[in-house]
Amino acid sequence: MQSLICSIALLVLISLACNLPSTLPINTPDVPGSYVETSVAETLAAVEVQQLPEGTASGLEGTPPPGETSSQTLTPTSDPSADALARIHLSENTNCRTGQGTSFERLIILLKGEEAEVVGVDTTGNYWYIRRPDQPSGFCWLWAEYATPTGPYQFLPVYTPIPTATPGFEFELTYHSNIGFCGGFYVTQYRINNTGSFTLESWKTTSIDHTGGSDPLPNIQDKFYDKTGCALVGEKSKLTPGEAYFVSAMFTNNPTGHDITVTVQICTEDGLGGECIAQKIRHTP
Repeated sequence: MQSLICSIALLVLISLACNLPSTLPINTPDVPGSYVETSVAETLAAVEVQQLPEGTASGLEGTPPPGETSSQTLTPTSDPSADALARIHLSENTNCRTGQGTSFERLIILLKGEEAEVVGVDTTGNYWYIRRPDQPSGFCWLWAEYATPTGPYQFLPVYTPIPTATPGFEFELTYHSNIGFCGGFYVTQYRINNTGSFTLESWKTTSIDHTGGSDPLPNIQDKFYDKTGCALVGEKSKLTPGEAYFVSAMFTNNPTGHDITVTVQICTEDGLGGECIAQKIRHTP
């Protein structure tokens, strides 16, 4: 009888064991399922960033300046320091323009001793593309003659030069007349035709008498004059593109019949300021 009771008890225990859960519950904090998925995604993204190929550039690499296209990009041999910037140091005052060359508009002048961040170079190596110190969101092209680069400048993108501006800074010079003796000087007059895209505001004439004896004098003015004989017919404070008017050369003695060369320098600002160019004319008044 006792043996029968033990057998029944054993069968009951086995039956209860079969109804127990297959795993025990684990106490975990309440974490949304999306959190786990997001964490996994962020981990994968971090791995992808760390596995970028060696030598991959960032920032301005391969990005041309506004309105330009890159013709070539230097291939870096190693990544420059993220904190390092290529810079230039100026040993002389230098113009910074909208393009590579004096025919382009000047935006600013960088002074001797000044520095600026450089973000590109042209294919000739004669101009640096820099961030303007006076306007960090602006850029301009700086002549490299007086600019010494520092930092990782060998990693800069290289750009094709912008086509020369047409028309540029230019004028036509012709002999007009020999006015004669006026106001204590002998005067010859020359016609200036502004064929460029810059407004002209001041001028200077200097002369050489190859025959000798006329004693040329420099003449500097902020206006353009038209004279008939010694009488002033008119004047202009500036010559806009397409306009023409007159400048004059002065001598203490009569240059009539002499072989003379007159140099006319024209500038875009009063007092021979701004951009200046010059032309020569050799003739016999």
